[in-house]
Amino acid sequence: MNIRIPVSDPGKVRALKERFSLDLLSATILERRGVERAEDAVYYLETDTIYQHSPLECDDVHTAIDRINTAIEEDENILIFGDRDVDGVTGSAILFRGLRRLGARKLSVRLPEGDEPYGMTSDTVREILEKEYSLVITVDNGISAIEEIRELENNGVDVIVLDHHLPGDELPGAVAIFDPKVAGSGYAFEHLAGCAVAAKMIWALSFSRTPLYGSECIVLHAEPRNGSIRINAVRLENLMEIDRITEEIIEGGGLSAAKDKLMDFLAVNLPIMVLDEDTEKKMLRRAFGSGVDISLVDIREKLEAIMPRASNHSLFDLAMLSRSARYSDGDKEIETLVSLFRSLSIYSYPSLSKEYDDLMQLAAIGTVADLMPMKDENRIIVKRGLRMLSEKPLLCLQSLLGRQNLAGKAINTRDISFYVAPVLNAAGRLGHPMDSFSLLVTDDAAEADGLTENLLLMNRQRQANEENALALVRDKARDSFEHLDGKFVIVEDAAIPRGLTGAIASKLSKEYSVPCVVMATVAGERISASVRCSDRYDAKAFLSTFSLLFDDYGGHRCAAGFSMPYENKDALLQMMESVIMNMDSVMAPSEEIQADAVIPPEYMTTGLWRISSMLEPYGQENESLRLYIKDAVITDITPTKQDQKMMRFSVRYGTYAWPALWWEPHDKDRFRKGSHVNIVFSPDVNYWRGTEKEQLLITDMEVTGN
Repeated sequence: MNIRIPVSDPGKVRALKERFSLDLLSATILERRGVERAEDAVYYLETDTIYQHSPLECDDVHTAIDRINTAIEEDENILIFGDRDVDGVTGSAILFRGLRRLGARKLSVRLPEGDEPYGMTSDTVREILEKEYSLVITVDNGISAIEEIRELENNGVDVIVLDHHLPGDELPGAVAIFDPKVAGSGYAFEHLAGCAVAAKMIWALSFSRTPLYGSECIVLHAEPRNGSIRINAVRLENLMEIDRITEEIIEGGGLSAAKDKLMDFLAVNLPIMVLDEDTEKKMLRRAFGSGVDISLVDIREKLEAIMPRASNHSLFDLAMLSRSARYSDGDKEIETLVSLFRSLSIYSYPSLSKEYDDLMQLAAIGTVADLMPMKDENRIIVKRGLRMLSEKPLLCLQSLLGRQNLAGKAINTRDISFYVAPVLNAAGRLGHPMDSFSLLVTDDAAEADGLTENLLLMNRQRQANEENALALVRDKARDSFEHLDGKFVIVEDAAIPRGLTGAIASKLSKEYSVPCVVMATVAGERISASVRCSDRYDAKAFLSTFSLLFDDYGGHRCAAGFSMPYENKDALLQMMESVIMNMDSVMAPSEEIQADAVIPPEYMTTGLWRISSMLEPYGQENESLRLYIKDAVITDITPTKQDQKMMRFSVRYGTYAWPALWWEPHDKDRFRKGSHVNIVFSPDVNYWRGTEKEQLLITDMEVTGN
């Protein structure tokens, strides 16, 4: 094995260790994964909603709030237009659940059925006009529907676009656009899934129904220094910081520039929030003199009602206990107070906290299924959603989790990828996405059971269809791989179902370790295709080269798709071949294995599983923790069936013997009881009949001696 361990910076490791009270190994692994700043660390160490970005950062969200609230108040006909994949279905369900809770009564949902293409079409526009909808909200699509949205707007139908795909050179003329990938949108993170954009929109609408919307205030704290009073004040609007000031005023001093600046900052007729009014007033009198009376609002009583742990603690005490203060370079006490005020405000309204957490379950499923990078706030969205799925799943999901043996366990991203997302995706791939949508919005247990059974049957049909389709195209895939010098696989066949192009492309891409394009012919008139690749290549950028041939295309770095007239097929194949043959190998398999750390025997404890838990959720751009151990000894090998592509064994390293599992092992016969081995593994948990046990999930292994 060729193992590569990233080089760490001792100074940066030490800074992480001290600032966040981490053990040395945890700090080292975080630093090696690129975590250097406090704003990076927060997404590994926290799960609270207050660490997510506010959707109100996006200017168009305010316009969307006004238009949607008007539509609900006026009892307008509202259409949610989504997509057939898991991201689109969960996003549509989130929006439907949220709008229904907010009072929308005339609410319909439309997803592409059968062989209908992705996104809006002229037929969609005609249908919308015939049914007299006055407001259309797209979910996980719409950013490229320039002509369709223009026609709707020209006919008096307002459109709000909630999307996460890259826009083209022209933006649609919608009433409002919330797409984090739109340049200048104002939103701080561009890699949200479509379902997360929908959830953010519901949070913004819920926020608009509270007194917090449009409100401004100042959060203030004064503290004594040697002969002076230091005053920190932060101005918030919609709970977002818009300004701050820090000044030190000499006690007993006369007029000063610091006093003038502070008075100008405070004299704006806004409520000034403090913790412990009497204490703060004493500090302000010492700073400004007894003749100055500044009105303050004490949040102590409300804070203790929401957070009993704050009782009988001064702000200084709370700052010492606070986790949030660690993520800012400002004074700990004012940072703690701002964080407490935001938490108090959000947790005072169930629609912004508890009810939003329910939607996080669906957002987590869609984010994982759509292969979004597991960084920034996606980590918090998925962590919160997985925790809720594990502890208190929505009624509509309980039957599915039970049938997939996930009830009662700590659900992780692998569970979603293997046991939840494929079932929800099956309906869309077979042309019936509304079946999955119906499950995600029902509040009836019996209905959920029936819908779950139907989806499981569809999933089995989908698996059979995939295997049949793969068998049909394997020879073509092999020929294409050889023809394109091992750089790419391109497959086109009239027998490929349109809904299975993505699944087949994904399997072929993994099988050949190169990007793969799979094209299906729809009704002999159109090509519908999917592209899949690893994150070492950009599928969307590849397709942009041929955009003039497409009616529509879009996607992400690892997954993209397009549709076009059938007559463009030969031209596309020629252009793709020309581009591919002139490029370097883009996904050549590497013999090098990157591991996060070498683990000495004394470190081989359950503490490694705690580090793995800190790094979760895993996914794109945050691969599973990989650790390297040398000279372990195989103590036992469990016999498996001949057709099982796995190896179960126990290995002694350090104080204990650890159970291990290796999927698709190579050179299996070389490993025997007593073999000395080097191993790259991920800390894993085997869940069986309600019992969890640590195990090693093997990435690779080599014999060093017998």
